Amino acid sequence: MLAWGLLWYGTFSMIENGVSILGLITIAFVVAAVRLGPDWHAFGAGLIPSLPSKEPAHYWFIAVSILGASISPYLFYFYSSGAIEEKWDVTYLGPNRVIAAIGMGFGGFLSIAVLVVAALVLAPRGVSVDDYHQLPQLLASPWGRVGFFLFAGCLFVTCLGATAEIALALAYQIAQGFGWNWGEDLEPREDARFSLTYSVVLVVPMLLVLIGLDPLKLTTLSMALTAASLPVAIVPFLVLMNDRKYLGEHTNGWLGNLCVLIITLLAGAVAVVSIPLEIIGGS
Repeated sequence: MLAWGLLWYGTFSMIENGVSILGLITIAFVVAAVRLGPDWHAFGAGLIPSLPSKEPAHYWFIAVSILGASISPYLFYFYSSGAIEEKWDVTYLGPNRVIAAIGMGFGGFLSIAVLVVAALVLAPRGVSVDDYHQLPQLLASPWGRVGFFLFAGCLFVTCLGATAEIALALAYQIAQGFGWNWGEDLEPREDARFSLTYSVVLVVPMLLVLIGLDPLKLTTLSMALTAASLPVAIVPFLVLMNDRKYLGEHTNGWLGNLCVLIITLLAGAVAVVSIPLEIIGGS
């Protein structure tokens, strides 16, 4: 309901900047990781990629799910539509390169911190997370009751941000495809079909959970399916970003194109193999 109110009465800047500022609460995982005192030698060794020794299908399924969460097509629609909402021009290119690099780097850093905390808190207890109710242990272990509320805050803000972004991205895509009026900064009565679209997008997931679908499994599967869709969603963007008639001197470089293309094709190929294996294996 809060996400619905935020979308109906908030502006694009409020959603983008407000959720980002609230999201700083997730630094609690970094503090917790240092406070728990990890073996830094083992931590360094863990940064070196290695192949799985058991359950390879599940390993690759999780790997493509992480890729799907990191390189999600909806982010392109959300970000580009936001650029139109806020009337960016060419002067925003430099700052946005910096913001994108820092944002992805910061997110990756926080993800590592979460993994470290999970390894120190859950692994010694033999806990294999298969339900959201097990997750508060991550911060409750180093901080007790305060940690429980910190985790609740982290989960709330991240879910709020993801919900608002995905709902808006789908509404942007549908409204732009059909030529409707659209804009988060407009009043709902000025773009009624756009507002109705993101409202429906918010209702459908709630219905899926109410009928008994496991939200954690649903989230993981959706991330893997996102990875499988990357070639279809990202390759057209690569073509557009190399169109000199459209972008002039601001086209992508060959190195950036190569990296994105390799990651996209690899994610799609691995997803096509690992998703059926995971489903057949019943994990």
